[in-house]
Amino acid sequence: MKHLLLTILTAMALALNVSASSNEDKAPVRDHGHFAWGAEVGGSIDMSANDMSTIDFTALIGYRRSWMKFLGVGAGMDIMVNSSCRSFPIFANLKTSFSSRPQLLFMDVRAGLSVNYLPDDLTQTGAYAFAGVGFNLASGKKFASHLTLGYSFVDRRDVNHNEHHIEFSPLHYASVRLGIAF
Repeated sequence: MKHLLLTILTAMALALNVSASSNEDKAPVRDHGHFAWGAEVGGSIDMSANDMSTIDFTALIGYRRSWMKFLGVGAGMDIMVNSSCRSFPIFANLKTSFSSRPQLLFMDVRAGLSVNYLPDDLTQTGAYAFAGVGFNLASGKKFASHLTLGYSFVDRRDVNHNEHHIEFSPLHYASVRLGIAF
């Protein structure tokens, strides 16, 4: 897992230096900022050996301006493939390339909480975090699409239920998402 985090951080550092535009001598276009919203679909592979890999759906709403590709909030639904468990992350999100010029890569960071629906009708809330690298794909005047690769963390804790102690370990995921923003 340390190697994955190191790879993600290295890719984020490279994102600062890679330009999607070959015309870097042009002055940056002034962006007054505007309302932004979007959606993502993807999947996450469980790296914590809990057999909890997911299919993920996310909705985002926020603001876009200059070097901020997106700043806002989001909510998602992570459906576990091999069980009836679900996680609903609610988070603050920042996507940025730290440049007002078009860039190929950007950083995507999310932090918040996750409402976890566990086996035996148990529910608990824990921390949620995501750090990743995004790749800009097709874009137009009113939309932009992207692909994001990164690491997700969902906190789960042990529970005492009906005089039984049930152990739940935190979840660590390798995540990939395809998104579009308007």
